[in-house]
Amino acid sequence: MEINDTTEIGEFCKVFGDTPRNRILEFFLEGREIDFGIGDVAKETGLNRATAYNTMEELIGQGFIVPTRKLGNTQLYKLNKNKDEVKALLKAFDMLLENIVKEHSREQLVEA
Repeated sequence: MEINDTTEIGEFCKVFGDTPRNRILEFFLEGREIDFGIGDVAKETGLNRATAYNTMEELIGQGFIVPTRKLGNTQLYKLNKNKDEVKALLKAFDMLLENIVKEHSREQLVEA
């Protein structure tokens, strides 16, 4: 497993563990309406290309990520929001975001 230590991890990975699989899932959860190429996934998650390709292959095989369209020679992928496990991950991710917003709002009140 090759992870670039300079890439900041998100709340999802802080809670569920900082693994290549979770970094990719978090990336797709954040950009749930957008499709991405594997090269972009590797770059944005701080994973080397080989790790990103292997992990993406696993996630595609398990139905978490689905191919959407080709852009030139690049296959693009998107989160499979029809999968029950993905629906649960989306709920958990959204709850984490809500908690961050609440915490930030409290901090703003304390500073004011």
